[in-house]
Amino acid sequence: MTELRHLQLVILSIAKDIDALCSRNGIEYSLNGGSAIGAVRHQGFIPWDDDLDIQMTPPNYRKFISICREQLDKEKYYFEEGLVDWPLDFCKVKLRGTRMEETEGYAGKNNQLGIFVDIFRVDGAAPTKAGRMWQYFCARYRMAFLMRRRGYKSASRLKKLVMALSVPQYIPCIERFFKHEKEKYDGEKTGYYAFLSERITYRQAFCRKEVFAGTKRMPFEDTELPVPSLCDEYLRGVFGDYMQLPPADQQVPAHHTGIDFGKY
Repeated sequence: MTELRHLQLVILSIAKDIDALCSRNGIEYSLNGGSAIGAVRHQGFIPWDDDLDIQMTPPNYRKFISICREQLDKEKYYFEEGLVDWPLDFCKVKLRGTRMEETEGYAGKNNQLGIFVDIFRVDGAAPTKAGRMWQYFCARYRMAFLMRRRGYKSASRLKKLVMALSVPQYIPCIERFFKHEKEKYDGEKTGYYAFLSERITYRQAFCRKEVFAGTKRMPFEDTELPVPSLCDEYLRGVFGDYMQLPPADQQVPAHHTGIDFGKY
């Protein structure tokens, strides 16, 4: 077994535990991004993928955080809440006794580097195009600040400039303003959702709420995991022709530089 395949199977075991936790507590979620592509195109992981991401609408996301605090097996896992336990605006469930060094190098408060699954929130989106453009700008400006606070290093002059310009958000009222502008449509009946905690272009960032009106379970390795009810619309909106394989030079793991599986 290759190291990559070993990693995928350990990540899958984490995903199964999350799936069981969500099922017991009536929390609806779906696979996100490349993980959803894997379910549709490969009935499992994309062969070169080294992570698994899930996503939840705001009420489910808030409930998931609460349930993890109360019910997650703390001997086996530790939970990192976005903006509380680490700087970025999504959560992680990490496996104790393992170590996976990420390419961007952030370890968390206590140098916690366990193998993980990421949990993203799907934000409510503005009802108008102008509103969505402003919301997207606020989200990107806010992400630049969070990446700066995380200690992210980039070779891109543009990214360096934007992170430098995000400094005013160190003033709490300014930070709260941009956070509010990103999240103010959560729970509103606007007809749109947005993927604003991810690195994504404006064109990819918004979809109809009907896409997440429910989920359907699809084969994923030796189990089944949920994808959005209108998964094709979701994936085409974000990735275009997602059934087309990328060039061979892009078929490589992207998220880690070293792994210790511990007892797993």
